[in-house]
Amino acid sequence: MEYFANYNTGIDLDPADWALAREAEGYTGVVVSDHFWVGDKPYPHVWVTLTRIACATKDLRFGSSFCNNLFRSPVEFAQASLTLHQVAKGRFEAGLGAGWSENEVSGGLGQHYPPAPERAGRYREAMSVVREIFDTGKCTFGGDYYRINVPVIGPYDGTRPLLVGSAGGPRTRREITPLVDRVEVFAGEFIRGGSIDLAALATVTDDDVREMIARVREIKADIPIGYFTLMAAGESDAVKGLEATLGNNFASGLVGHPEKVAAKIAQMESWGLGRVQLTELVPGSYTNLAPHLAR
Repeated sequence: MEYFANYNTGIDLDPADWALAREAEGYTGVVVSDHFWVGDKPYPHVWVTLTRIACATKDLRFGSSFCNNLFRSPVEFAQASLTLHQVAKGRFEAGLGAGWSENEVSGGLGQHYPPAPERAGRYREAMSVVREIFDTGKCTFGGDYYRINVPVIGPYDGTRPLLVGSAGGPRTRREITPLVDRVEVFAGEFIRGGSIDLAALATVTDDDVREMIARVREIKADIPIGYFTLMAAGESDAVKGLEATLGNNFASGLVGHPEKVAAKIAQMESWGLGRVQLTELVPGSYTNLAPHLAR
């Protein structure tokens, strides 16, 4: 099992120091989210943060999770990914997502937030553009949302980062999974409009997660699958409060004493997952959990 920690702590913690701490704790890699803000928390720019991590570390793998397709062109995403992969000497993974935070698009960018079918359609077309650029170093594409003619893009030497997609719903599972090298899934609609819905998260069951994995395998049997998890490891009052809020379903297994959380992650590996992306809900959880993870 691979363990990737998510840099979601905002701009008050230097990303280089944070990444080096995760590397010292034995995490396989780290990822950086692409946001202006979430709730009342500001976020640093994704590409600047990723570059800081690339320059500060030597062996740690890292990636974007996920660059927001509504924020930028797929051509820019592909060019930045190829460049960063070269700078990091092959350690970067390029994660692109459809975009889920309406507040950031309508408020932060001042643009129209597309309805779900359009977001999914834009996402599929963007992934097709990136896939072609990664595979050939160029792209000609005509679709409903993008008309691309890129004769050359660099740096391109035939090597490229792994392309990672997020597949939460039936359409993205069906259309994104065949295009990517790795897919990340999550069960339940617990991210709504720009915030986390803990009540919705509490309804997710083990069966929901196993079914999600099985559905992806039906589309592409051999694709590596990761799972997006919210977790809190420790014995503080904040952790215990979350544990009580989440009840006794899947998500509650990822909140509580570090040994309990590690055991739940080990169980997820037995379901066919090769990676978990861990997002801490309570500061200090990464450090508390690290000694208990199976290596």
